[in-house]
Amino acid sequence: MRRAAAAGLVALLVATVGAVGVLGAPTSARAAGGVRLGITTLTPYATVGTTLHVAGTVTNRGDQTVHDAVVRVRLSDTRLNSRAELAAVTSGRVASREGEVVVEAPLSDLAPGASTPFDLQQPLDDVSALTGFGVYALGIEVVGARGSGDGEPGRLAFTRSLLPWVPATRDFVPTGFSWLWPLVAAPVRLSTGVFADDSLATELETGGRLDRLLNAGSQLEQGAGLTWVLDPDLVETVADMADGNSYRVAAPDGGTVPGTGDVLAKRWLTELRAATAGRDVLALPYADPDLTALVRHGNESEIPRARVTGSDVLADLLPAADVVPGLAWPAGGYLDRDTLAALGRDDVTSVVLDGRALPPTIDLSYTPSARAQLSAGGNPVAALVADPGLVDLLGRARPRTGNPVLAAQRVVAETAMITAELPGTGTARTIVAMPPRRWDPTPEFLDQLMTMATAPWAAPVGLPTLAASVPPDVERARLRYPRSQRARELPEPYLRALDKQQAGIDNFAGILTDPFPFVPRLENGLLRLESTWWRGRENSRSIRFEREQDHLVNLRSRVRVQPGSFTFGSRSGRIPLTLINDLPQEVVVVLRLEPQTPRLRLDAPVAPQVIGPNRKIQVEVQATAVAGGPVVVEATLHTTSGEPYGQPVLLHVNVTQIGAVALVITVGAAVVLFVAAGLRVVGRVRAARRDGPDGPGDDPDDPGQPDPSDEPADVTA
Repeated sequence: MRRAAAAGLVALLVATVGAVGVLGAPTSARAAGGVRLGITTLTPYATVGTTLHVAGTVTNRGDQTVHDAVVRVRLSDTRLNSRAELAAVTSGRVASREGEVVVEAPLSDLAPGASTPFDLQQPLDDVSALTGFGVYALGIEVVGARGSGDGEPGRLAFTRSLLPWVPATRDFVPTGFSWLWPLVAAPVRLSTGVFADDSLATELETGGRLDRLLNAGSQLEQGAGLTWVLDPDLVETVADMADGNSYRVAAPDGGTVPGTGDVLAKRWLTELRAATAGRDVLALPYADPDLTALVRHGNESEIPRARVTGSDVLADLLPAADVVPGLAWPAGGYLDRDTLAALGRDDVTSVVLDGRALPPTIDLSYTPSARAQLSAGGNPVAALVADPGLVDLLGRARPRTGNPVLAAQRVVAETAMITAELPGTGTARTIVAMPPRRWDPTPEFLDQLMTMATAPWAAPVGLPTLAASVPPDVERARLRYPRSQRARELPEPYLRALDKQQAGIDNFAGILTDPFPFVPRLENGLLRLESTWWRGRENSRSIRFEREQDHLVNLRSRVRVQPGSFTFGSRSGRIPLTLINDLPQEVVVVLRLEPQTPRLRLDAPVAPQVIGPNRKIQVEVQATAVAGGPVVVEATLHTTSGEPYGQPVLLHVNVTQIGAVALVITVGAAVVLFVAAGLRVVGRVRAARRDGPDGPGDDPDDPGQPDPSDEPADVTA
């Protein structure tokens, strides 16, 4: 039992080590003994008269000096037989294909931490191993001794790669290849027209992501059957950047600053127009919304709105581009049946899918053509199925570990191997190469990949031509939508919040006499919030949503009832209310009033109120007092269709109720006072006549006697 357990443990350890070797071995150098190989130059493919060129650096990352080092290049004795064998060789699972040394060069001793360059060149006409067309295993190794140098030299580093060989007599017909070339970026504009950040300027500058892709696509386009994939929002955003007047970037203090990429945007837009003139363009729906999530949420109407908006933008900004009608590319190359049916109802006739969404029902010894057939609501839909192997390899264009030159060389070799599988089929078999949506390849990867523009085993076939072709006789499984794709969709709570945002936009539009420019900007901003860019970016999308929501709330609050306090002192009359429109365009609203107590009846005008741009108007409201006291009145605005608009405003009215009875009492009191004052005056006059000049007034000490000097000259008068 102990022996059996020990044997089992040894077997488990061997299997584990073997698994680690299989899974962990990249196509770039694995440092053995602290020595690392870096490849900077590799001949993409070889033909008669070609010189094999391999260059790079050797770095000693160990703590011992490397002596008597030699760098060598090996080529397999025979060509590889299949894509499966190709994958096994590059992963290190097969060591028998290392072949013979075709060129080598000595290296100087390497102290710990030191690096040295190497440059190996070998004419390939003299290499007997290269015979028929195909892909050969290529290895680069460093052999040397560590430490004192007394030991036997051994392999210190080894890198695996591939070399396609094209003989003078070409016994193959080029296979059709069709490339998608996406120019898609993050949605950086807000519905205010302000840019959330200036990251797009970085992507447009020389050597930036979008600059690299545009230049590489322009070179590749002639020989690769390239179809440009454009997000209309990106093109429109770059056009706004090129117009310096509307190019403002949000600042940390809440204000805005001028953007820095206007010159870059002008140059890039000019180059894009030249590259796409007369060329096939796949127009994504505006801002690339998450169509599958929206359909699942019951918001299918966003599909035609986004597609029409996108088509209009490209027709305006890229009038010379040949936009392919009815062609769609769902995110990741996956969609479910409901989304396919929704696209079919919107006149989509062909879709680009990942090959794993429609896999062949049996394992094939060759790579099948990309053409397949689907049905959406009884209508045929052409499926253009991208090769899964190329999908994965193109996704590694910026490897976290490994070498981008070798990663691109693997793509080149795969395409050659595809032709070598069935060398006589030609363009009857067309392969679709589909990079990631927001592809970010390194410059080294793109430089190596440009080989595909002249690769003799590849013939360009456009996506429209492929869609119009007859599907091959390859049975495929039903449409698949993996759970992993479902998990990536925009979540349901977020989509419900977007529904409320849409309702707010519709409500705002209900008071405008002209929806332009506010409503189109708000709706385009909503499409940007629905973008696939926000998948997996929970914090970022929450921040963006709040900014868009705050902007809409601010716009809606500019049309309102001015709050106030009023005193109502009669049984009936009019109370003046002020309606404010701080928008730069005319609005139409309906005013409604609701007293919270029955002391006062208010009759708001039924007719809609038209308020000019940046104006205030006064509306006199008929009021009838029922009883005295304070009254709180809820004033609300409505759209002409009757929908409530904005938040209610509370008005405070104090009803003093000075009615008819109070008025009679007040007038009566005034009459009484007037009569009393008159009687008093009459009494004084009579008293003066009765006393006369002989009365008690003769006594000078009498205080009531007037001073003789004050008497008038003619008393009688």
